[in-house]
Amino acid sequence: MNRQCNVNRFSQGFTLIEMLAVIVIIGLITGIVTLSVDQAESDSGPTKEAQMLRQAIDFVSDLAVLNGEIVGMFVEPKEVEGSVAKQWCYHWQRFRSGQWEDLPPDTLSEHCMSETIQMDLLVEGKLVAYDADLEVQPPVLVWSPSGEATPIEITLFENGSNAEKKVIVIDMMGEIHGPEKEGDESEKR
Repeated sequence: MNRQCNVNRFSQGFTLIEMLAVIVIIGLITGIVTLSVDQAESDSGPTKEAQMLRQAIDFVSDLAVLNGEIVGMFVEPKEVEGSVAKQWCYHWQRFRSGQWEDLPPDTLSEHCMSETIQMDLLVEGKLVAYDADLEVQPPVLVWSPSGEATPIEITLFENGSNAEKKVIVIDMMGEIHGPEKEGDESEKR
């Protein structure tokens, strides 16, 4: 008789605790999959490069104000060995004694993006084209000690892709917009 009672108990179905445990496990798996997909999207080339550039811009804007210096961003496409694509590189310099000079080595060094990432620059509403014939290239972005900046729109996108473009906009008052980060809409500099 005892044996028959145990058989009936198991044939009745799942208990509430068992069902809740299954729901929790399904929720955890769904959360992990969602985080993995979001991480893969945010690690895309243009997104990653835009976030790195945004961090550098944030740093330089603070540096210019705190040190009372004019700091400029210089952009240059470089040849890639064995490829027809150009690799966009940017570096920062400060203006001292009437000329541009490199920042101290412990600050920002030159950064070159992957040759699959392209960059469009609109400075003061005009598309900038790199002129290799110029002996001294002008900066595309200048931060002043007052926090003001050159109005610029920087667009990063993957070459030959219809993927979403990542845009960073800086207005004359030094307000920076994009790429949107969680909990970050814009910053006033």
